[in-house]
Order: sequence, then structure tokens, then C-alpha cells
Amino acid sequence: MPDLPIRSDLSLSSSISTTHKIHSFTKNSFRKINLSGGPFNVKLNQIINSNDNSSYVDIETDETIHRLILIDIIQNDILFIRMIENTNIINKTNITININYYELIELNIDGIINIQCLNKIQTDKFRLYNRATGFIKLKLNVNILDAYLHSIGRVKLCGQVNYQATIQSLGVGDIQCQNLFTTKINVISSGIGNIYITATDEINITLSGIGTVYYAGPLKQKMKTGLGNIVQIQDFSSMEDE
Repeated sequence: MPDLPIRSDLSLSSSISTTHKIHSFTKNSFRKINLSGGPFNVKLNQIINSNDNSSYVDIETDETIHRLILIDIIQNDILFIRMIENTNIINKTNITININYYELIELNIDGIINIQCLNKIQTDKFRLYNRATGFIKLKLNVNILDAYLHSIGRVKLCGQVNYQATIQSLGVGDIQCQNLFTTKINVISSGIGNIYITATDEINITLSGIGTVYYAGPLKQKMKTGLGNIVQIQDFSSMEDE
């Protein structure tokens, strides 16, 4: 399927060679996002106004880079954004992608990518697959969270999971969930780095990796076979919220 049509170049930024290009979609075009390649700085924004019938992707970068970024809808509900490999692209290239969506149930990341949320991801069940290198910071308001983290870099999840969160870590870097409030959380860690979690009713930890799982709340089950540690923390409030 060819690239979806680009509406227009909207404006020039302070750098004369940097432009915005907006790719528009119908309201229900996608509920999943797949990001590949990079380097990308991605901002996620859930559209709250139900009267707006279109979602869109706003890309800001050098004019010569736009042609290397491919955007498509695949399998009827996946927004697929990837960078064509080019040896002239360096990690310092400034590419900002603003994704404005109605509902997001799955986020798949693989590349050199930083992500932040401009508001909370609100849905029933949310799945995160992270194999990227970069900093991921997501705000959530969901009932169920499944996170599979095989990434390099820091991951920060905050907000609320009303029922159950499951986090599987195979990567390198800290996973900060001390401000992710949930009833029940399951952690399976075989990676390198520390994990910070909390829950009101039940915590289950399986640790076979290197690093420490810090938890606040009632620990129901723990299994440790690796070199890491499982440590109870009475209160995470003293930790700095970056």
C-alpha cells in the first residue's frame, strides 16, 4: 500500500530547513501503533473531542528527511511508521513525530526512539512491546496492562491500572513504576537494571536477572534464581519524580 496522502507543509520552524508535514486519517483508521527505526522523538496525544472526525500524524524535521519516513496503515488497524535506512542519518538528527489518536490498545517500538505522552492513554486493555533504545515515559488510565520490555534505556510508567499489570523485563535499564497505581502487579524480570513497583492488593515477583526489584505493597509470591534482589520499600514518596 502506498504512503497515505500528505495534507500540506504547514509552517517553517526557526530553522529554515525544518518543516511540518501532516498525514491525516479517518477517525477509526488505527488502534495500534508500530514504530521502527529512527532516531525519533515521539509525542502521543489522545484526542478527547468526539466532534473531531480525523486523527493525524504531524512530523517535524529537515525537509530532506521527510522522504525517508514512511507512514502506512497495515492490517486495517495498525499505524506503521518507519525510517528508511540511510547512512547519512545520524543519531543527533532531530525528528519529532506527534501522533494524535482516538484509541490506542497496542504500542510496538523497535529502534532509536524516545516517547512521551501529552495526556493519558485511556483504554480497557493496553499492550506495550518495547525493543527500542531510548527513554519511554507513558501515562496510563487502563484496566489491564501487559508490558513486554526488551529494551535499552529507562522506562517510566505512571498513572493508573484499575485491575492488573504484568511487566516482563528482558532488557537493560531501570523500569520505574512507583507512580503506576494498580490493584495487582506481576513482574517477571530476567534483565539488567532495577524495577520499582507498587500495588494495593497483590504483588508477585519472579526474578532471574541482575538488578533489584523494589516493591511497596503486599507481596504474595516471590521466586528468585538470579543474582538480583527483592527489596521492600515502605514509601516511594522520597524518590524524585523526573
